Amino acid sequence: MRKTYLIVCAMMMALSVSAVDLDLQIFYDFGSINTACANQRTNRMTTTLEFFHPDNWGSTFAFVDFDYALSNTDDPQNSPIAAYWEISRALNFWKNTKAKDLSVHVEYNGGFGVYGYQKPEGGYGVNNTALVGLEYFLHTPNFKNTFTLQLLFKYIANPYNMYNQGHSGNQVPLQFTCVWACKDLFKANGLTFCGFLDIWGEKLCVKDRIASEAAGHAVYTDPTKQSFVFITEPQLWYSIGQWFKCPNLCIGTEIELSYNFATGTGFMCNPCLGIRWNFL
Repeated sequence: MRKTYLIVCAMMMALSVSAVDLDLQIFYDFGSINTACANQRTNRMTTTLEFFHPDNWGSTFAFVDFDYALSNTDDPQNSPIAAYWEISRALNFWKNTKAKDLSVHVEYNGGFGVYGYQKPEGGYGVNNTALVGLEYFLHTPNFKNTFTLQLLFKYIANPYNMYNQGHSGNQVPLQFTCVWACKDLFKANGLTFCGFLDIWGEKLCVKDRIASEAAGHAVYTDPTKQSFVFITEPQLWYSIGQWFKCPNLCIGTEIELSYNFATGTGFMCNPCLGIRWNFL
């Protein structure tokens, strides 16, 4: 649920509009047992709180995700089961020059979670990650279609992981990111198509679901090899509130597509339905 407002906010910055954006997204994750592995998200709720603020030196963007297990799952109950957050800063002191669309990008992300059968039995961490690089902002003349490209150096902290299988981390310390937004899609007022795509390389230690089931216990892969990681989360939002004088309210959908992401291995697809409330 991340970065979906980043392009819209960059558009505001390019137009020199000083404003703060804050929105809450609530999603139901359907998921699919056949396309997800250890990071299966079937029958969960996710909330995302996003924040953006431009200033004279660039802009700040941040979001926080919480995952919640529903009552008919085997995950720990009565509390959030995972938390993740990102904060990034676009540094731009040259808005009135020909290089105004090019910014320096710095970012941090990390998180943690719990696992167990209906009650917490243990926890895990999402390794601290720092990124720095450049981002370039593209747009149509009316700013309704916007696109940002980022090329970032990515450092993933690599302590011994929770399964004591060795180090995780990245041998090729680069990440490519693109973020997009298309407002009034197909000339439909209030219809927005937005999302992001991340690609990077990382050494993974992941659970092999089929091997684990056959062995009767958790079986993990050797984390010494570099793995290709891909994640994209396209969203489609419609401002349904415009019909009853409540433009803050949107309904929409998200499709989470990933490969070798988090604790899973292989391809994963999680369709979601959600609502969004814009506070500011």
